[in-house]
Amino acid sequence: MTTTTKQVAEYVHGMNVEQFDAEVVNKAKALCVSALGMTVAGSRIHAGQVLASYARGHGGHPHSSVLGAGFRTSAELAAFVNATAAHSTELEDDSWPESMYTCHIIPAVFALGEELKSTGKDILEAFVLGYEVQARPGMILTDSGATGRGWLTAPHLGTIGVAAAAAKLFKLDAKQTQMAISLAVSQASGSTRQMGTGAHLYEAGVAGRNGINAARLAKLGLTGVPDILEGVRGYFDALAGQPDIDFELGTGKDFRVMQIGFKKYTACYLMQRIIDGVIELVNQHDIAADDVETVAVEVNPTFPEIIKFPEPKNGEESRFSLHHCVAAALMREEISVHTFTDEGARDSRLKAQWHKTRIIVNPSWERAILGKMNPLTITTKDGRQYHRVCVTSHGDPEDPLSDDEVKHKYLTCVEGIICTEHAHRGAELIFELDTLNDVSELMRLLTFPSSKDGTHTDCNGDMHG
Repeated sequence: MTTTTKQVAEYVHGMNVEQFDAEVVNKAKALCVSALGMTVAGSRIHAGQVLASYARGHGGHPHSSVLGAGFRTSAELAAFVNATAAHSTELEDDSWPESMYTCHIIPAVFALGEELKSTGKDILEAFVLGYEVQARPGMILTDSGATGRGWLTAPHLGTIGVAAAAAKLFKLDAKQTQMAISLAVSQASGSTRQMGTGAHLYEAGVAGRNGINAARLAKLGLTGVPDILEGVRGYFDALAGQPDIDFELGTGKDFRVMQIGFKKYTACYLMQRIIDGVIELVNQHDIAADDVETVAVEVNPTFPEIIKFPEPKNGEESRFSLHHCVAAALMREEISVHTFTDEGARDSRLKAQWHKTRIIVNPSWERAILGKMNPLTITTKDGRQYHRVCVTSHGDPEDPLSDDEVKHKYLTCVEGIICTEHAHRGAELIFELDTLNDVSELMRLLTFPSSKDGTHTDCNGDMHG
């Protein structure tokens, strides 16, 4: 059996939020809280600022909000900027083994939903279904050909996921949805070699923009090959050498959003459980950084192709540096977005610890993005050794963040950009998303943090520099 483009389109068209288990809706809302918070934070990071400047220069009908940036533009441009901003924090929430993330699709469905004045339920429905159709094939393709060819499947398949989500928001029929998916294939991209650069961050924005564009063009009647995903020289074959794959699509409680883990640290997901492991050993055994000789971490052959900056030169590289992450953990630093700025990468206290990290590649291990485990050994200068096998991180589906912890992540992200009252009100609205008739109030609260002259407006409307 092969799952076809037509079957995927018919699934998206036929499934609706009323068929979702309540747990799926609640998880989707929490993920939206997380994603919109990181989008606001990303408005103050270089890649997000570059994209906002680009969008301002291109105008566009002011239908959709550029979060944290104080202006509106077209849905495509808003998705382009917001998804890039969200990704620039490296706080995007992920699922495995598909290696998919939320930072392209959540900003995209909110941008288009704002334009269309969609209900909160419509936006949740589009997110869950769009994520489903990108994640299920990703479970097969990511570690079975695509990564080995240098393709980053999250933005690749994410373009298709956003197109499916946008088709749902546009209320396209099954045939139009099929065309939206086909058109998305011609706009999908993503390279593993770009990790640690602005291009890697921007790929999420490209997926958000292009997915909406594909659905909008399908709505207007543009066509593509109807069986583009399957068969020899089809998309799955081109991406991973897998012409005929079969995958089930979710119902009830069984949706891939339930397997998305929340990220705590503003660095690549591959290091989250390792950071947790170092912190736990340091705290458990009261290990001082100055007493540490080495921190050895065993990894699979794919790991050093992604985590490749032992001496990061800037914030973007530091988010893909195990040496920098381990240094922050050894120093008992509160690991936050500030750890992974250009200033953080130049911090002499952390740089002094970089040389202690040893990455040990096990060539017999499976080539996979995440892999099953990372054994960790801290050796002190007096010869003591402390071991831990890192398998999961707090925030993973096996050990999820509570709603309060998700809200704390969001509030940390928007602090200093959105005033406290508006920040808390925004979180309330997202957690109540399935009851909202539209998202206009929410988007306003998260979009206009300051006046045109650069002074900030507090919750009472008073101005201050």
